[in-house]
Amino acid sequence: MRRGAPTMKGMGTTFMGNNVGKRGISLNLKDSKDREVALKLVAVADVAVDNFRSSDVMVRLGMGYDVLSKINPRLIYVQSSAYGNKGPLKGSTSAEWLAQAYSGYTSVVGRPGGRPEFNRGTANLDWNGAMANAQALLVALYVRERTGKGMYVETNQGQSAIALATTRIAEYFATGVAPGPMGSARPNIVPDQAFATSDGYINLTVIHNGFWSKLCKAINRPDLVQDPRFSTNQLRVEHREELIPIIEAVFSSKSSAEWLYTLRKHDVPCGEYFQDRLLSHTLLNHEQVRANNLLQTIDTPWGRMNSTKAHWQFSKTPAGTSRHAPMFDQHHDEILKDWGIKQT
Repeated sequence: MRRGAPTMKGMGTTFMGNNVGKRGISLNLKDSKDREVALKLVAVADVAVDNFRSSDVMVRLGMGYDVLSKINPRLIYVQSSAYGNKGPLKGSTSAEWLAQAYSGYTSVVGRPGGRPEFNRGTANLDWNGAMANAQALLVALYVRERTGKGMYVETNQGQSAIALATTRIAEYFATGVAPGPMGSARPNIVPDQAFATSDGYINLTVIHNGFWSKLCKAINRPDLVQDPRFSTNQLRVEHREELIPIIEAVFSSKSSAEWLYTLRKHDVPCGEYFQDRLLSHTLLNHEQVRANNLLQTIDTPWGRMNSTKAHWQFSKTPAGTSRHAPMFDQHHDEILKDWGIKQT
């Protein structure tokens, strides 16, 4: 991730964003001296996360759970593999795009009736896998508080990717119809998607019938309120293919700015897409974001970057970000000094 595009002065921005607030030490586990340091760190650690393709890698390095648990019986060891430690895919590579293909995620992303696509905007399944690890760690820490014992925990990206599709899987069992690509639309609320205007795109949602009547008034189509095909959300879902083209034709007649003004005037939930401004810049200037102090700008060796603040706030010990992502091996000596570890 340090080298992954896009970069700022040679540093991958994904690495910069994912590692805000952390300290970094880099060790070569095939080097006996570095491995000795790693084992000393394990002795004082609460948690170890092994993100190799399978558990075999750390075992080969002499740092499997059987070894580490003898050094530190309270250690919680998470082995987060690609596809699990059994079966024909054991030891295979996984990453965001491979996980999307493996889990069927790509089959529901793309234009309606079009080819399956990757979700290119975010590393969605990478982050979902990280969340699964965090959940497992919280449970394990809770059990350790009660028992005083550490444990070995297995997760894998393949399973967490499939779990993310739970709602679409439930959709199939509820309707008997295999879900497919829907563009920006939502399967159970209509309309709830992006619409092209004469000069760009806007998005809107009608989460209940109160907003449906407001939308019809805003687009000057009061007849749609009386149309029995669209009187409830369930009926609008059933008649999606008849309703959406009507709305698309209306929105194509004016600019995004005109429609946003009109929709907001009629209290219809809506938003705009910015093609000329960075998302972080737009959010930094948003009244709601500023009021709740949700974003910050951090100075880094690679330039200034915008980042979220901590996702939670405690009343007595407010969370904060004290450092940028670490440079390679930046805190090696500092970490060893903190834990009283001498490197031979």
